[in-house]
Amino acid sequence: MLRCILSFLVALAAIFLAKPVIADSKDTLSAISWEKTFDDAVTKAKAAGKPILLDFFVPT
Repeated sequence: MLRCILSFLVALAAIFLAKPVIADSKDTLSAISWEKTFDDAVTKAKAAGKPILLDFFVPT
């Protein structure tokens, strides 16, 4: 029981400590660079030797 309470308190403290770090990093660039077209993404991925992450966004 004590172990469960301590792990909860540690998780709660981690949330409060991480909140300012997350808020400060909103203005930084993301690690994923998005391409507008599939052809651009394929060309860039082949040149870098990296895989492609496809996101099919359909606005409603």
